[in-house]
Amino acid sequence: MEEIVRPYDAKEYGLTVSDGPSTVRLSYPELMARTAATAARLREAGVIPGTYVACTVGNDLSSVLTALGTWMAGGCLVSVPPMPRDAQGLYAARFTPVLARMGCDLYVSDADSGQLPIPPGARLLSQSALTARSGERHAVPQLAIPDAALVQFTSGSMGAPKGVVISREQLASQIQAGIAGMELEYGRDRIVSWLPLYHDMGLIAMFLYGLAARADVVLMSPASFATRPASWLTTLSQERATISAAPNFAYRLAAAVPYEEGLDLSSMRACLSGGERIHWQTLLDFHRTAGPLGFPWEAIQPSYGLAESVVGTTSNPLGRGPVLGPGGHVSLGVPLSGIQLRLRTGSEPTAIHLAGESRFSGYQTADGFVPSAGDWHDTSDAGFTHRGELFVLGRRNEVISLAGHNVFAEDAEAVAQNVGGRQVRACAAFRDPADEDRFAMFVEVNRTLAGAPDSAADLARDIRSSVNHAIGTRLTSITVVRPGSIPRTTSGKVQRSQCRDLAGNEGFGRRVITELR
Repeated sequence: MEEIVRPYDAKEYGLTVSDGPSTVRLSYPELMARTAATAARLREAGVIPGTYVACTVGNDLSSVLTALGTWMAGGCLVSVPPMPRDAQGLYAARFTPVLARMGCDLYVSDADSGQLPIPPGARLLSQSALTARSGERHAVPQLAIPDAALVQFTSGSMGAPKGVVISREQLASQIQAGIAGMELEYGRDRIVSWLPLYHDMGLIAMFLYGLAARADVVLMSPASFATRPASWLTTLSQERATISAAPNFAYRLAAAVPYEEGLDLSSMRACLSGGERIHWQTLLDFHRTAGPLGFPWEAIQPSYGLAESVVGTTSNPLGRGPVLGPGGHVSLGVPLSGIQLRLRTGSEPTAIHLAGESRFSGYQTADGFVPSAGDWHDTSDAGFTHRGELFVLGRRNEVISLAGHNVFAEDAEAVAQNVGGRQVRACAAFRDPADEDRFAMFVEVNRTLAGAPDSAADLARDIRSSVNHAIGTRLTSITVVRPGSIPRTTSGKVQRSQCRDLAGNEGFGRRVITELR
C-alpha cells in the first residue's frame, strides 16, 4: 500500500487526465510532488493518522490529488457516491448519519455546502484550494496510513448506505493480486479507463492497479462514454492502450455505434468485463465490431467482483478469451491469489460465499460499525462451479421458482437483450409487486425506437414471446421507456428494487412509450 504513495523515478510514465476543458499529463515524479503539496495542506487542516476524509472521487486531477493526498497525509479516504440530480435532499438525509457515526471530520468539495452530506461539526475544505498548483515544494510526509485505508459505498447504497471498510493490508493484497492477474509491467502497459473513480472498478482495478505497477494511466471522463460510446474504443486506439475495463452494458453500447476508419486496437491485451452479468451474445456482438479493428478476442477477460472483496474476486486466465459454459453462461474464471470461494460444484445454483486476504473488515452504517462476522461472507449472489471455474447466475433476491427450478431476473434480461439487439439500451426484470411468482420488465430503447411507438409495441410482444419460449414464464407486463429512464446504481447497473417501486407507483409518467399487459 505504501508503494502507491511513494515517489518513483519514472519521468516517461505517468498520468493523463482531464482538468476542466484541458488535458493534463503528469509524470510520476510530478504527480507525487503535487500529491505531497496536497498532503501538506491536509495536515495543516488537521489530518492525522486515522482521520476520515470524505469526497466524491471524480476522474479529474483535483480528485486524484485529494485521494492520494489523503493517504499520504495518513487519512482514511471515504469515497462518497456523487449526488443524484433529482434527489439532493434525500441524498444528504441518507449519507449524513453514516458519515456522522463514523466520525468523519473533513469533507472535501467545491459544491454548495447546503447540498452535501456534511455531518455536524465537520469542516468543508475547498478541493480547488487544497489541490492548487503552487511554487512551494513539500517533502513526502512520514507515511502513517491507518488500518482503515478506504471506505467505499456499495453500488446500490442510495437506499440504505453501507460503507465497506477496507484495511491497508486488504487493499494492498487486492492490488498485488490484480497486478499479477493482468501481468501489468512498467515500461509496457498503458491503461485507458472511463470508469468513474468513485466506484471500485475504476478507482482500484484501473487507477490503483496502474499506479502501483507504474503503468501509464489515461483517465477519460465517464460522461464522454455516456454521451459518445464510440469515444472508448477511439481513445484506446489513439493512446495505443494495452489495458482497459467496462461492465457488460458498455460492451453492448460500444458494439452498436459506427467508428471512423483507421482505428487500430491490436495493442490491447487485457480488457476486464465485470460489474454485472456477462452475456455471451454481447461479447460476440462487441467482437464483431471491434475485431476488424484489431481488438483480440483473447484480450476480453470476464471477471467477478464486489466491494466486499475490495473489487476483484475471480478472473479468466489472461490471454485465453471468454469461454461459454453449461447453460449458455460465461465463465468468470478462477479466484485471484489469496481469495477462496465456497459453493456447490455442479450446474445447480447455490449461494456464493467468499473468504481471503482482501475480504472487507465490515460496514459503516447509520447505526454504527458492523464488523464482518465469521470466516465467510455471503455475497447474496447465486452460481455454480464447473471444472474449477465460477459461473454467476444472479442476485438471490430476484429469483422465482418455476417447475422446481430457479429462474433469475438476469435470465429474462438476457433474452430481451438478444431479441432487441441494438434497439435495447438496457432492461430490468423484477418480481411483479402484484404477482411475486412472475417477472415484470422495463425495457429502455434507443432514440430511434423512442419515436416509433408501433415498433416499440412490436418489440415488447417479441420479447414476451421469446421469454415465454426460452425460460417458460410469461412476463406480467413489459413497459418500454425512453433512453435514460431506468434507474441505475453509481456503477451503471440497473436497480431492480427501484424498478419494482416504480412499477407499483406508475412512476415513469410521460417517459413511457408503450406498455404491454
